[in-house]
Parts: sequence; structure tokens; C-alpha cells
Amino acid sequence: MKLQIMYLVLFLILITICPAFSADLESLINEGYQIAETTTVVGEFKGCLATAPLRFANSKVFACTTFSYSYSVYMPQVYILKNDKNDIKVLINGTVYSGTLIEQGK
Repeated sequence: MKLQIMYLVLFLILITICPAFSADLESLINEGYQIAETTTVVGEFKGCLATAPLRFANSKVFACTTFSYSYSVYMPQVYILKNDKNDIKVLINGTVYSGTLIEQGK
């Protein structure tokens, strides 16, 4: 019984500190997010780090506040989602990341 409680506590801790790994496009839409635009990551994508902003093909940059490593993927599809409070999330390779979208001057 103690082992089961320990696994349950560990699972609950992991859910709160990990990115929304179980979230997908449908669940984000159910939470009030809408697809604002789609694009691709420029070059290789290995995950989301606060110290390494992601450059998108649409000349925008995404500064992550969610930390996560990913299998290396070349130019994956990106869904940029916004809700009515203008909170931004991006969905890349089935993983949701939070952060700030920055418009680059042309």
C-alpha cells in the first residue's frame, strides 16, 4: 500500500513540474485556445529552453518558459495558439510549450 501511495505522489509531482505532455490540439481548443497561425521551426528542433529562443519560418521568435528536451526533428510543424487573454502556447511535435512570441523586424 505504501508503494502505491508513493507512486501516486510521484505521478502527481511529475504532472505539475513537466510540460503539458498529455495536452494536444483538441484539449487546448477545449481550454479556449484557437489556432492563430501555423509555421515551422527553422532548422533542427531539440526541445524548448529559456536560453535558446526558437526561430520560426514566419520570422517570429518564441521564447520558452516551459523546459523540455525532445527527439531531434528537422523543421517540425508549429501551431501557434492564443486564448482570449492573449496567452500564447505552441504545439510542436505533440508537445505544448508556454512562452512569449516575439515579432521580428523585417
